[in-house]
Amino acid sequence: MNGNSFVDFFLKIRNSRFFNTLVISVILASALYAGVSSYDIPPNYVYLLEVFDYAITIFFTIEILIRMIAEKSLVKFFKDGWNVFDFIIVTISLIPVGGAESVFVARLLRIIRILRIVTVVPAFRHIIEALIKTVPRVGFIALLMFIFIYIWGAIGTLIFGELEPDRWGNIGVAMLTLMQVATYDDWGAIMGDVIGTYPLAWIYFVSFIIINAVVLLNMVIGVIVDVMTIEAKDNFVPDNPEETN
Repeated sequence: MNGNSFVDFFLKIRNSRFFNTLVISVILASALYAGVSSYDIPPNYVYLLEVFDYAITIFFTIEILIRMIAEKSLVKFFKDGWNVFDFIIVTISLIPVGGAESVFVARLLRIIRILRIVTVVPAFRHIIEALIKTVPRVGFIALLMFIFIYIWGAIGTLIFGELEPDRWGNIGVAMLTLMQVATYDDWGAIMGDVIGTYPLAWIYFVSFIIINAVVLLNMVIGVIVDVMTIEAKDNFVPDNPEETN
């Protein structure tokens, strides 16, 4: 078998539906393992789970090697950000951890492996790529939200600081309180604690909710929908190519 035939063999494996289905199945099995290991497992089953975990790790290692060989060039393989992401996750899962004090780290590393489902399923990749493209536009909206939260937080400390120091004692806790208000999490009770002393406090809370929770948060949603709609059009492949003519 010459070099090209060798690479083509692994390329066929990588592109086969059976192989991709198997990878997804193993990732789901890894997710199942992460969930089961959070329970109090009888000692006689712990060994089986460890063997199961080693088998998953070995499979992921073989799978990433197959993909690296199929690319024909390591430089080409690592030019793809998703390949780098997969490689890092597989490498992290190979880190040996032992001892009772490392149980948390070991479980965390195993849970991270579930993220590989994002790179295996194309639809998930498209969603993540679309979300990444929204970062610049959403970032400016988030900055504007921060400015408004900071201003309203400063005003809140001046007005309610002495009355409710646990929520408005300083600008840090006031901003956290306003973040809770922006998510509509029991904001009526927060307002009710101060409105008895400050009857016009409703203006403060309603104006904040309109600006941040209604306008700016909906702008974020609008940006995400807009970008994902554009991505869907760009990735659309008509069943009949003549339809595009």
